[in-house]
Amino acid sequence: MKKSLIALLVTGLIATNAQAAGQDNTWYGGAKLGWSNFYGVDESNSMTIGNETNDALGAGAFAGYQINQNLGLELGYDYLGKYKYDAVNNLTASAFSDEVKAQLAQLTLKLGFPVTDGIDLYGRLGGGYGWVDSEAFDSDSRFVVVGALGAEYALNRDWAARLEYQYSSPYGSRDDIGLRMDNGLLSLAAVYRFGQVAPVAPAPAPAPAPEPVVVEKQFTLSSDVLFDFNKATLKPAASEALDSLYSQVKEARPKDGVATVIGHTDRIGSEGYNQKLSEQRAQTVADYLVSKGIPASKINVEGRGKSSPVTGDKCVSQSKRELIVCLAPDRRVDVKVEGVSEVQE
Repeated sequence: MKKSLIALLVTGLIATNAQAAGQDNTWYGGAKLGWSNFYGVDESNSMTIGNETNDALGAGAFAGYQINQNLGLELGYDYLGKYKYDAVNNLTASAFSDEVKAQLAQLTLKLGFPVTDGIDLYGRLGGGYGWVDSEAFDSDSRFVVVGALGAEYALNRDWAARLEYQYSSPYGSRDDIGLRMDNGLLSLAAVYRFGQVAPVAPAPAPAPAPEPVVVEKQFTLSSDVLFDFNKATLKPAASEALDSLYSQVKEARPKDGVATVIGHTDRIGSEGYNQKLSEQRAQTVADYLVSKGIPASKINVEGRGKSSPVTGDKCVSQSKRELIVCLAPDRRVDVKVEGVSEVQE
C-alpha cells in the first residue's frame, strides 16, 4: 500500500503544475486515507502477546487556517484503525484475544517551505487527545504528542494533493495490566482551499509614443511646365505635375508646420513686374494644392521675383528667344515643407 500511495502522488506531480502555497489569511479543509501502523508495543508483565496484527486502514479529516505561505494552524480528527492480538494472562494462564481501536483529535502548527511553483514541503508539530477502545480492558484516553512531515502539491488554484507521514504517541489501555503503543500514519490527502483569488495580471505598460520626425523638404517645379511664358494661368497639362507634387507633400504629412510656395522669375522685365508675376504664380500653385485637400492655414505664399536666379552669368550675348530658353531654370516654383511629420501609429 505504501508504494501505491507514492506512485499516485508522483503521477499527480507529473501531470499538472500550479502554485504551491495557499494564499495568506485563508481557510482550507481536506480528507485523507492511508496506511496505519501500530509499533513499539509494550505489554505489562502480567501479559504475553502473540499473533499480533498491527497494520490497519487509517482515515481522517482536517481543517486549517493559512496565516501566510510559511505558517498555518491545523485541527484534525484521525481514525487510526484497529490493533489486533492474541495474549496469555501470565497470572491465570488463560488465553484471550483483544482488539484495540485508536482515534485522535489533534491541533498542530504547520510550517511550510515552498520549493517550486507547485510543491510545498511542510512539517506539523503539536498535540492532541488520543483514546482507545479495547475489548479486553477498560478504554483509555490521554494527551499524545503529534508530529508530521509531508509534501503538498497544488493541482490548481483551489485544490491540492498531500502526501504525509504522521507520528503520534502514546496510546494504551490500562498501563498496569494492558499495553502501550505508538502509531505511524502514511496517508494521501485531498485539500480544498477556500477563498482563493485569481492573481490580477499587471496592466501592460503603454507602448512609448513614436518619436516625431522633423520634416524639411523642398520640391521644385519648372514654371514652363506649369505656365506659358509671361503668364500666371495654369497650362492644361500642368495638373499632372501638380498632382505629383501634391502626392509628395501629402506623403511628408506635415503637422504643426507649414508648406511655403515660392514663385521665381527670370531677369527679363522690370523688378516690380517680375515680383508681381512670381506672387501670382505662387498663389496659383497654392490654390491648386488647397483644392486637393491641403488646409489653406498650412500654406504660405511668397514671390521673390528675379532676386534668386540659379543660372548665374551663363546666359549672355544671346538673342531674346535664346535668352528665354537659357533662363528657363530661373522660372520656377519651389514648395518648401517644414515642421513635424504626422507619425503613423
